[in-house]
Amino acid sequence: MTFRRVLRAWDRFLFRPISPLPIAVYRILFGTLIMLDLLFLLPDLNRFFGDQGVLPMADAVRYFRAPGLNVLAWLPNRPACLYAFFIVSLLAAASLTVGFLTRFSAVVVWICLVTLHRRNPVIVTAGDAILRLAAFYLIFSAAGRALSVDRRLRIRRGLEPRGEPAPAAPWAQRLIQIQLAVVYLATVYWKLQGKPWVDGTAVYYVTRLQELHRFPVPFLFDNLWTLKLMTWGTLAVEFAVGALVWFRKLRYPVLLAGVLLHLGLEYSMNIQLFQWIMLSAYVLFIDPCDVRRAIEWTRNRRRRNHRGNSDQVRETSHGTGTAT
Repeated sequence: MTFRRVLRAWDRFLFRPISPLPIAVYRILFGTLIMLDLLFLLPDLNRFFGDQGVLPMADAVRYFRAPGLNVLAWLPNRPACLYAFFIVSLLAAASLTVGFLTRFSAVVVWICLVTLHRRNPVIVTAGDAILRLAAFYLIFSAAGRALSVDRRLRIRRGLEPRGEPAPAAPWAQRLIQIQLAVVYLATVYWKLQGKPWVDGTAVYYVTRLQELHRFPVPFLFDNLWTLKLMTWGTLAVEFAVGALVWFRKLRYPVLLAGVLLHLGLEYSMNIQLFQWIMLSAYVLFIDPCDVRRAIEWTRNRRRRNHRGNSDQVRETSHGTGTAT
């Protein structure tokens, strides 16, 4: 393969228009996760981000050099301003979820996430970093081209025809995909630097972290060979999702393995939203035709349920009237 062919293939990968349905579905999942994340923070908002909390603003600036893009550092240091900022963050996430002023909403969500993470870096996790990066990529994506209020408004104004949304260059979507693959491959690389992952005992130590326990798994976590299989199996699945997912014939089996891995972790370990953050990005690897079929199946099922409920109400009303 010549260098020119490589460039052409890369150009097609990044810029050949595709259906915006996958990135639109991801936008909905992403916005929902942001709202959940913010609501989880609400009970501890003053404790985490207030000046009387665990990290006052002056200490945050002194310990972490400069506030950077930190809107809270520019606002009056009062609880009312903190709660106002939080409400704006929540509204922006809701607006992004429904696809209203999608690009502007993505900008606001990204600024709010960066602000919260700069304000208190101590509580930031790997999942928070992925959300922050994905919010930035969504600014430049076609996430509002489908399944959005923006699209409905454009159709109503006669700016777009009804039917399938127009294809768009997927480069921002590709960057999220690449970012996800890098996360998995980097995880495998760093795990292989540790002896417990090589000798197959890492899962034993991980499952002994009592503060992360959720539901018991009595046999698998107490047997040496199952622990070894799960340790090496985790490395194999993470490598597959990072590398083999790019091969079309292997994509769905690899994604299924990743889903099972993360659901298993979600069942056994309490790591807030991380599994769902990773799983939500899987939709970006699904073929747009399959996404369209899933959406149509959901709509048809919802219509049948609605029609069935309406018929049941009419029969009940008819029966009541007859009895009367």
